Amino acid sequence: MKRTFIVALLACAALTSQAEEKLQIIELGAPDGGRRTALPPTTSKATADEAKDFIKRLDATVERGNAQIRSEQINAIEKRKQAQDLAALKNEGEKFGVLFTPFHKCNEAATNAASSWQGLIFNDIRQWENGMNGYEDGRNACLQALNEVNPTN
Repeated sequence: MKRTFIVALLACAALTSQAEEKLQIIELGAPDGGRRTALPPTTSKATADEAKDFIKRLDATVERGNAQIRSEQINAIEKRKQAQDLAALKNEGEKFGVLFTPFHKCNEAATNAASSWQGLIFNDIRQWENGMNGYEDGRNACLQALNEVNPTN
């Protein structure tokens, strides 16, 4: 019992001592080795045109996945390719920020679309439904933000 407690205490101490190191971001090619202690800014420099293009590609990818599901002849390679495409869009969506940016809902739409596909792959109906609902909500909010920025579109 004492050993378990001591090991747990040492593990916690090790984790907290490395917390600052984990928050550092390394930029390769910077003259000082690229170490910064601050997190990247949460402001998004993404434009309305980028958001519009992104949401079109996301919609097309989601629709391609839905078509695969409806065909009932989806194979493992197609499932994996769809998961990779959604993961790539999810990563790309990070440029829109997470909060307090005009198009952060575009990022949420991509995250939820990827989550819903994972739920489908793992037969988790709740994850799939939550992901699809979140995707649709995020998509609609992203389009609304686009309309607010460019009302002529």
